[in-house]
Amino acid sequence: MKRTPLYQEHLRLGAKMVGFSGWEMPVWYPSGQSAEHHANRKRCGLFDICHMGEFEAFGKDTLAFWQRVLTNDIPRMADGQAMYNFMLNPQGGVIDDCILYRFNPERWMLVVNAGNIETDFQWLQENKRGDFRLENRSQEIAKIDLQGPAAPRLITHLVGMDIIQNLKFFRFLPDIGVGNVRVILSRTGYTGEIGFEIYIPAAKAVSLWNCLLEEGRDSGLMPCGLGARDTLRTEAGLPLHGHEIDPNHPALGHPWEFVFAWGTGFIGEEVLQSQLKRGIPHFIQGFQLDGRSKAMRGWVGYLDGEEIGEVTTGVISPTLGNKPIGFVRLNRKLEVDTRLSFMEKGKGRRLTGRLVSTPFVPLTSRRKMADFV
Repeated sequence: MKRTPLYQEHLRLGAKMVGFSGWEMPVWYPSGQSAEHHANRKRCGLFDICHMGEFEAFGKDTLAFWQRVLTNDIPRMADGQAMYNFMLNPQGGVIDDCILYRFNPERWMLVVNAGNIETDFQWLQENKRGDFRLENRSQEIAKIDLQGPAAPRLITHLVGMDIIQNLKFFRFLPDIGVGNVRVILSRTGYTGEIGFEIYIPAAKAVSLWNCLLEEGRDSGLMPCGLGARDTLRTEAGLPLHGHEIDPNHPALGHPWEFVFAWGTGFIGEEVLQSQLKRGIPHFIQGFQLDGRSKAMRGWVGYLDGEEIGEVTTGVISPTLGNKPIGFVRLNRKLEVDTRLSFMEKGKGRRLTGRLVSTPFVPLTSRRKMADFV
C-alpha cells in the first residue's frame, strides 16, 4: 500500500495503521478515537489527509469545462473561493465528490478522494476540450487538516490576525507562510467544525505537521485518525463516497442536492431531470437508534416488518453520549421520527430507532472567525 510523507511520524506517535483506499493510514492514536473526536469538537485536531488527490487546471476554457463535468454553479465562483461539487457519469451516478478551487479564470485546483485519483483523472482527460490543460499534482502536494474551535486562534498565532480575520467559509488564501512554509490555506473541512485545510509541498509536510503539534500543545491539539474523522463527518451530516453516494445510484434524494445548478448542462443532468419526473427511487436519511448497539453498513432497514432500505453508514456518536447514529438508503421518503428497525442480513437480532434530521449535532463551520479569535 501507499504511504503518505507523514507515515514515520504516525509510527513515532504510536498510531494504529490500517489500509484505506490503497493507503496505509492512522485509524487512531494511543489517546483513542473518542478522545480525538472530542478534541475536534471542544479544542482542535490535526489530520493527515495527504492521501487525497489534487489536480491543477489551466487555460481560458477551464471554467466552461468545469461547468460541463461538475454539477455546481461554477460561473458564480470568485477568485479565492472553493466550491463543493459532484462529478457525475452519464447515468447520473456520482463518480466522485470533490472541492474546486479558483485562483483566477485560468488557474484552478480540484481536490478528489484518494481511491478515485486515477479514475477521476482519466475521466476528466477523456472529456476535456478547448484550451484546457490538466495536471495530476497528487504526489507533489500534501494536505494537513486543522479542525476545531481552537484552530483559528492557533493559526492566528502563526500567521497574524490581519491575514485570516476576514477569511470566510469556503474561501482560501493562495500563498501565505505557516511555520516558515508557503501554503494554500483553505477554510473548509470534513468535521463540521471551523477549521482549515492546508496544502503544502510534500517535502515540507513533516516540518509543518510537527510545527503545528508543537504550537498547538497549549491549545489541546491532538493528532487524529480515520476513526474520529468518520464519526465527525457522520455527526456533521456529510457523505462518504462509496457509502451515501456512488456511481451506481442516481444522485438524488439526499441532503446534498444543493450541489446541483440545474439548467447548466452538466454531464448526467438530463438523466437526473428525467428521473425527477418519473419519481426518485431512493432517499438517504439520518437515523438514531435506541440503546447502545449500532447498525452497520449493509444492515437492512424495516418499516412495520417490510424491508425498505439498507444502512450506508453506522457509527457511535461521542458528542451525543455514545448514541448510535447513521444514514440509511430508503425506497421512499419518510417523515422525521418515523420508527424503524434494523437487522443484519441472515441474523435474528433487531435494533430499533427513528429517523432524525441532519446534521446530527450543532456545527461551527460557518460561524465568523471573530467568534473564535
